[in-house]
Amino acid sequence: MSTQTIVERASPLRPAPRSVAMQVERLDRLIREAETRLNEQEAYVREVSLVSGSTAVASFELQKLHLLIALLREGRERLSDGDRA
Repeated sequence: MSTQTIVERASPLRPAPRSVAMQVERLDRLIREAETRLNEQEAYVREVSLVSGSTAVASFELQKLHLLIALLREGRERLSDGDRA
């Protein structure tokens, strides 16, 4: 799954789930999917570095995934904190 697909699935253009618990569950699922993609991308960067040495594009995708995961985790944390308030 590409970073763009994960971002589109997290997009607020879709109707939001009704409960905070459902939103947190959705974010957890997206985080797991993004982490899986991150692991795949890290392996790809290692492979590219061994074969050609030019990892700029693959590394950029890796950076985007790190940022996406950080944003998803922050959103999940805020939802959880808001639910406790």
